[in-house]
Amino acid sequence: MDFKFDYFVEVLPKVARHLDITLQLTLTAAVFALAIGVLTAIIRYYKIPLLYQLSSAYVFVMRGTPVVVQLYFFYFGLAAISTTVKAMAPVTAVAVVMSLNIGAFMSESIRAALLSVDEGQKEAAYSLGMSNFQLIRRIIIPQALRIALPTLFNDIINLIKMSSLAFMLGILDIMGAAKVEGAQTFRYFEIYAAVMLIYLLVIALFSFIHKYLEKKCAQAY
Repeated sequence: MDFKFDYFVEVLPKVARHLDITLQLTLTAAVFALAIGVLTAIIRYYKIPLLYQLSSAYVFVMRGTPVVVQLYFFYFGLAAISTTVKAMAPVTAVAVVMSLNIGAFMSESIRAALLSVDEGQKEAAYSLGMSNFQLIRRIIIPQALRIALPTLFNDIINLIKMSSLAFMLGILDIMGAAKVEGAQTFRYFEIYAAVMLIYLLVIALFSFIHKYLEKKCAQAY
């Protein structure tokens, strides 16, 4: 089948019209994933009894199983025993699974960054009378953030790509719109070329933001 450029130009805005759903999913999941990642990393960093074991199991499960399986297990499996999940909107369900999945990966990045801070600086902070909270806020987090920033942005880029699974629950995001258009015209070559272009442009924008923030952090140190 020949590639029809005219149809490609025609379908591009039709698919891009649903970019707001993709961005909404990505940004919402990124905020909650970061919160989950920070909390889990701190628990595992300080090895808080019981919570450490629970958080380790959570990270193992999220990192060790495919996200598609997690999505289906949450939305279809847990719905059989939970009225809350059963009544949950598909967009919310996808955002929850994305947050939990990427939160596990972020926690490992953040924990590695926390461990990279020199022990001598921690001992110096304690000798100055700093509390654990002051140590984390003034010494550890500023340095760990700079170290973890590249990996965290990679996780956000993975979130953008992961949001394409939303169409599996009937959500009309970019992939959902492409599926609907493809069912009408069967011009899949042009349609999915348009989808790829949109994702590439969005990821390029986030990569630019990452480079800008990385440069700012480097100037601060």
